[in-house]
Amino acid sequence: MRAIVATVVSLLLAPGALAEEARPGIPIPPSLRGQMAVSKSMTPVQKIASLEEMLNQETDRRVALDSKVAALTSENDRLTAAHVGLVRDKATVDSELGRTRDSLARVQRDLESVRGEYMRTIKIVSLALAFIAPLTLLVFALLGWLLLSARKLALRVHDVPTLAKIHEYDANLAHLRDQLNAEKNHTEVLRERLSKLGIVD
Repeated sequence: MRAIVATVVSLLLAPGALAEEARPGIPIPPSLRGQMAVSKSMTPVQKIASLEEMLNQETDRRVALDSKVAALTSENDRLTAAHVGLVRDKATVDSELGRTRDSLARVQRDLESVRGEYMRTIKIVSLALAFIAPLTLLVFALLGWLLLSARKLALRVHDVPTLAKIHEYDANLAHLRDQLNAEKNHTEVLRERLSKLGIVD
């Protein structure tokens, strides 16, 4: 923009100075030097029109650049907000990750504790089985002996006469004794009769 203003001042104030070298204090771009050389053959009206066209082009370019700057600023603001959101989300995720790691560490410790208890239980059961197995066999053997003894006892009890049979046996024995006494009496009577008849054994 400064180069355009410098060119306009040079064209309006010093038309003959366009062909001279640029002064050290006012640098002129090489692209404008060609336009300044062409402007020698132009009338002042053409020069003013050309300058107005250049000014309008520069203004349009400046407006376009301003719109681009506004768009880039808006995009930058959006990216900054997104970055802030990402930083906040990252902090949240890091916090959740820390809690998850703590929970995982606690679960790992609990798992190790349970594993230790399980191994101790297995050792205790293994040692107990060494005593329980013989005791179990001994108990089964004792139960078998008791069942066999109970069977033998039941057979003996079955063979022993009951109280009714004992009374029956006593009655039969008394009857047999009565019969024996009757037979003895009958024999004595027969002996007496034979002795009276003179028959002696």
